[in-house]
Amino acid sequence: MSNQQNTIDQCIALAALSQSVRCVQNVAWKGQTNPTDAKAVLTSLLSVTASSTAAVYEGSFELSSGLRLLGHQIDPQHKDKDPEFVNLAINVITIQQQLVSDKRLLNSLTEQIDRLSQEFNREAVYTQDDAYEDFINRCSDIYKQTLSKLPTRIQVKGEPRHLQQSDNQALVRALLLSAVRACFLWRQKGGSRWHFLFRKKLLLTGIKHLISNPVRA
Repeated sequence: MSNQQNTIDQCIALAALSQSVRCVQNVAWKGQTNPTDAKAVLTSLLSVTASSTAAVYEGSFELSSGLRLLGHQIDPQHKDKDPEFVNLAINVITIQQQLVSDKRLLNSLTEQIDRLSQEFNREAVYTQDDAYEDFINRCSDIYKQTLSKLPTRIQVKGEPRHLQQSDNQALVRALLLSAVRACFLWRQKGGSRWHFLFRKKLLLTGIKHLISNPVRA
């Protein structure tokens, strides 16, 4: 695989991470988020045998919000920075690294994600409210049984009246699970924190290319 393709794959994965984190922020502060953006990243948890990074999300177009957000945050010329978003994203990256070091939890998570993909149909999750709600609750349970056991706990800031609602809590956990999934994809394609310092221009070029020329699954 070419370096250019690796960069495109990394941008797709980082866009998914960004979109997941922004959805978490929206739920925490507003009590809701764009359902299309949320479902695009959440259903990646059902794509365990996808043929490509883009196929995990059924194409990069579904990650347009994440791509724009990612571009704004790493572009030094853009003034619209969000420190809370950056901190949440860094926490997700830290969680993923800790998970890799804990083989027992990693194996448990892998097994549960495999079962999840057998229990739920992607189209049903997209189109049926009951299936979507069951899926969110199942993802939330997986998060509590695995990622919440790691040393680093992600502290989500927001309005208490929104964060205290059980439905919102479940959705936040599910979205954080999808963010970790995206982080795994990013790592698998050679992603590194150093790239944010030394390959920023390359990432920005990839982001702009994907916004103008979405990749189909």
